Amino acid sequence: MGLKESLAAAGLLVLEECGDLGGLVPPLVTGQAPSCPPEEGRTESLLDMDDPLLLEKANANWYRLAVAAGLFTEADRRFLVAVTPEPDGPSQWVCVELRDPWDIMGRGASDLLGSGYCRPEFRMLSLDGSTLSCGTTWETAISTFVLKSPHCSKTLREFADWVATGEIGHPSESAAARRWLDSH
Repeated sequence: MGLKESLAAAGLLVLEECGDLGGLVPPLVTGQAPSCPPEEGRTESLLDMDDPLLLEKANANWYRLAVAAGLFTEADRRFLVAVTPEPDGPSQWVCVELRDPWDIMGRGASDLLGSGYCRPEFRMLSLDGSTLSCGTTWETAISTFVLKSPHCSKTLREFADWVATGEIGHPSESAAARRWLDSH
């Protein structure tokens, strides 16, 4: 299944244009978001994997947190999703729009947005870069969380400093990390 088809299964329509994406936190850097403590602005919802209403609750929690934090609005449901289009290639932001019906935690997590049904592993960013939304799977629970103002996160900035040295990631990710650090 291709990128557009995989995201469509989650209820996400891939858009060709969402404006200038330069200066946004690089997707590679956002991989460290689960390490951000609450003091850095992280708000989280945890659900036990044994919950009989796991899918419904997980989808509802993601949507509630995303709207409350400003990932998107009811009127404009566009945002960015981190994807890795080529194996071993750099991650990049893809512009999407949430369409009805949607299923981020079930069908979405079964493909590009996770490691299996109700096993999320995704990073999403508001178009202006001010809100990061993530899903991750722990040993016995799944987490949906948001991080407001990722540019203020000490955890992400320290990791971006390392990425900017070129020691990890692709050269394009190193340059993107430096641009993001320099713009904030």
